[in-house]
Amino acid sequence: MPRLSLPVIAFAIMACTIALTGGSARVDIGWLLILRPIVVVSIVAMLLPERLPWSDLRPLPILLAVFALTIAIQLVPLPPSLWSSLAGREQHLAVAQALGGKGQWHPLALAPDRAWNSLVALLVPLGMMIGFLKLNDDQKKLALLILLGVVAFTMMLGIAQIATGGTSPLYWYRVSGRGQMIGLLANRNHQGALLAMTLPLLRAWTLFPASSPKAGRLRNIVALSAGTVIILYTIILGSRAGFVLALVGAMGAFLVQPSFGRKLTRSQRLMLVGGLILGIAVIFGLALAADRAVTLGRITEDDLSAEGRFAAMPTLLHIISQTFPFGTGFGSFVPIYASYEPESLLKPTYFNAAHNDLIELMITGGLPAIAAFVAFLIWWLKACWRSIATTAPRPWRALKRASGFSTLILMLASLADYPLRTPILGAVFTILCCWLAYNPDTTGRKSA
Repeated sequence: MPRLSLPVIAFAIMACTIALTGGSARVDIGWLLILRPIVVVSIVAMLLPERLPWSDLRPLPILLAVFALTIAIQLVPLPPSLWSSLAGREQHLAVAQALGGKGQWHPLALAPDRAWNSLVALLVPLGMMIGFLKLNDDQKKLALLILLGVVAFTMMLGIAQIATGGTSPLYWYRVSGRGQMIGLLANRNHQGALLAMTLPLLRAWTLFPASSPKAGRLRNIVALSAGTVIILYTIILGSRAGFVLALVGAMGAFLVQPSFGRKLTRSQRLMLVGGLILGIAVIFGLALAADRAVTLGRITEDDLSAEGRFAAMPTLLHIISQTFPFGTGFGSFVPIYASYEPESLLKPTYFNAAHNDLIELMITGGLPAIAAFVAFLIWWLKACWRSIATTAPRPWRALKRASGFSTLILMLASLADYPLRTPILGAVFTILCCWLAYNPDTTGRKSA
């Protein structure tokens, strides 16, 4: 077994830190005082030994740099005449004049400190890319097992949390879904998204080489059992989006390689499918009988139209019409929404996000950010298409296809929440994109 190098050790430390302290998207959590210094030190340690083969992940580093540039540009001070002419600056200009700030230069970002926070947050995906490039081919594939281990841990932690009550010290974030099985995350929708995107990855794991046919069959059983437990978990979790995404994940897991094995006859395959359907139905029944099917109850009983995220949609669209195409600056959503919030939606709590990252990207990033996202989306579609026709070895072929479905799930989750703003899911998304971008056939490097 090869010795672990300094970059690999630094990557492992960084990944563990992100998993244990990066479960919240808030800008004021104390864990960031631990997470970000360790990420910076890890990046330095990974960069020191040798140059990085950035071309192996092309164009991901370029896309990340472009996105960082869209944030950095918002921090450049603009002359008063130019700044005041930007859409959506009227009321802010009036405030600046009232405070004696007339004639001063201002950046495009209306909350510069939060824009800086958004820029610094990109250190996590940057660190994950660098760490991925420091792994050899075998380690790049085996990172899947580490990711599955993190998912297993967050599920067990969630069970321990609900077993010990809402005041349990196992909830690591002051503002979090106490009394829920949120695990390493601070939000049940984010936990649900993490579990859902795991299902295609479990299928990819079953397609990795096994030491023997018996070991392969055992792996299939473990993966099927784990998938069933994940679906049950989402039923109890209480996240409607997580439950829907889990169904998408189950379909994606089948499409990674729609085959149950060549040795199974047609009748055996039908029996296997029937058994799975029956097993899931039994789990549904048990959950309902035990009155723990929180998700199903929320689907059938809650009025979606009364939820804040839906009631706020007209206001969000109005903000876009008033601030597009330059936006209000990354991280500025909370104060900007508060300045437009109608009296009918006022309540003791505040609206911390648009709960739709595409809409929030339009509000805060404007046209430049949307252009960067479209560029990423074009690459992602091409990469997913290539994963279907790739001639890479079977494990890589399965891993690439699973990564395509898992990234799709996380992007769909971002249409109803903000999972990718958490360091954990941002890091996971980056690794998934790295698996999609990496081509083991053209590197010419042997696995260590």
